[in-house]
Amino acid sequence: MKVAITGATGLVGSHCTSAALAAGHDVRMVVRNPDKARSALALHGLPRDAAEVFEADLTDHDRLRASVDGVDGLIHAGAVFSLDPRQARAMRAINPASTRAILDQAVERGLERIVNVSSMGVYAASLIDIATDSPVGPESGAYTGSKIAADAVAVAHQEAGHPVVIVCPGGILGPLDPSPELSDSMATMRDWVKMRTTAIPRSIRFGFVDVRDVAAVCVGSLTGGDAPARHLLAGHIHAMADMLGMAAELTGRKVRVMGSPLWTITLGGMVCDLVSRTTGNQMPLTGETARITVGNARAGGLRSVDQTSALDAFGFPGRTIAETLADTIGWMHAAGHLTADQAGDLAT
Repeated sequence: MKVAITGATGLVGSHCTSAALAAGHDVRMVVRNPDKARSALALHGLPRDAAEVFEADLTDHDRLRASVDGVDGLIHAGAVFSLDPRQARAMRAINPASTRAILDQAVERGLERIVNVSSMGVYAASLIDIATDSPVGPESGAYTGSKIAADAVAVAHQEAGHPVVIVCPGGILGPLDPSPELSDSMATMRDWVKMRTTAIPRSIRFGFVDVRDVAAVCVGSLTGGDAPARHLLAGHIHAMADMLGMAAELTGRKVRVMGSPLWTITLGGMVCDLVSRTTGNQMPLTGETARITVGNARAGGLRSVDQTSALDAFGFPGRTIAETLADTIGWMHAAGHLTADQAGDLAT
């Protein structure tokens, strides 16, 4: 199949590109920066001519529409992804509009399969049991709001009977992140691994998923499984404190995890947003992150997610959380994001 992949220089998009090429598909990388496309290919051990590179910005809807000319399938992984409050206006403007532009064109062109990468973040932070028919929203901030709006575009096409598959990943981890600064979920994990002592509410429970497993479902959905379909890819659900404990065990480093009152997170998010807007510096906590965290903690943490459709069709998830953490931390050290002391026994 000839497949276009938007956001192909991002964490999910680059892994989708690698997985699609490995599956024998002919890939068109739809990217803003062609040089980054070639760097992403090299990061995955692929030659620079392994895929066609098509330059298109998410704000240039004419180029986005042109990117699906002559292809059979689409994986739309492109989005402005940030919990940084300075990116709020851009996310609200770009994510839903770009999704509408390219999905409308893909439907008009009669593509065989259209895969839209959404997020588990479209569901309320306080929702503890999630199924494919659970209502989305309300938003926790600009990022989740923009993804809810984009998700609605894909749902409308599904309801019209078009072969649109929606995948909703949880917190994404894994090796080979093309971003020099690391994507938000990866940067958060890096920062947690660095700490010797941390304070976090013990009731927080999220889903953590391997980017390689997400890519396997996205690429698999081009030719397999049902369409329309909605795959919830929360991955493995764990308390954040337990995740840090597993990371400590894998690295051989001692980490002290203490409880933390929720009001300190809410206040910290407000202060960090103010500092970020005032100084222009990205802060380790944001108001949106704080609202997601506090909503989750007050509800007692995420308890269950129905991932049956992805399990039945693609054997998801394919990796244990221990494998994901070990590969992620080991790669972070190899890529210079963690020191040998921070990576501990996983230093390569």
